[in-house]
Amino acid sequence: GCVAGRAGVVPCAGGIGITPLRDVLGERPAHRGRRTLLYRAGRWDEVVFRNELDELARLRGATVHYLVGRRGHELSHDPLSANAIQRLVPDIAKRDVYLCGPMPMMDAVRRHLWALRVPRNQIHLERFAY
Repeated sequence: GCVAGRAGVVPCAGGIGITPLRDVLGERPAHRGRRTLLYRAGRWDEVVFRNELDELARLRGATVHYLVGRRGHELSHDPLSANAIQRLVPDIAKRDVYLCGPMPMMDAVRRHLWALRVPRNQIHLERFAY
């Protein structure tokens, strides 16, 4: 399981990387407003567990941000850039962040988190076979 940082937890998933992270929304203790899921997918039909995630978020008082679309096509920006993350989770540097998704995505997000001064010991990579 995950242990919440002082300000909470941010699971950040790319595509099917949501699989090992969906339990983070349902773990206890659940303090309202202390969990924010960032879920990146290229298309809406690639978003899995949406009903379950929405229900868990409702029950746990969590926030879910679906970041859907292809960069350069539907999206004019990187939805997981340092600026975008800062806008979605202003207190990101005080939270534990769990990353799971394609390695290039996890590497880029980790660099953005470092730029946002998230301590390295608060960044956790979840390995998942693709």
